Amino acid sequence: MNRIRCFAPERLESAFPWPLWAVGWLAVFRAFLWLAWEPAASEELLRLLGWKYLLGAGPYLACALGLWRRCRWAAWGMVLLAAADLALLAVVPRSVYAYLVDSEIFPFSIALSLILLVCGGPLGDVAVLALVPRLLRSTAASRVGRAAEGG
Repeated sequence: MNRIRCFAPERLESAFPWPLWAVGWLAVFRAFLWLAWEPAASEELLRLLGWKYLLGAGPYLACALGLWRRCRWAAWGMVLLAAADLALLAVVPRSVYAYLVDSEIFPFSIALSLILLVCGGPLGDVAVLALVPRLLRSTAASRVGRAAEGG
């Protein structure tokens, strides 16, 4: 029986490149984080962010699976998604307030805001862009290229 494997088994080995592992998980968090979080923002801003996350969930999941299988297209996909996210933030700068959590308990506000800024916001985008050389070095252009390299 020929089964489709979404997850590469070597992604859990200690020799697996940590940037691929970390950015893959970041993509998974970005795909689903919007399901558990509703920012206190205006209705038009919520609608914009809702469409952004709804349309972005599929590509983020595809890129996560591709990164864990060491596909170069997934690294470029994450770069494009991060750049698009930062571009949207530049066009609508007030959307950064949607990542800030307001809680009566100040340490929770700080911790949850940092989590959202990293897992769903601009800090995560900057991290992805900073890891581009490592992502590209750890991925292969295609399966044919990997076979030719002996990998």
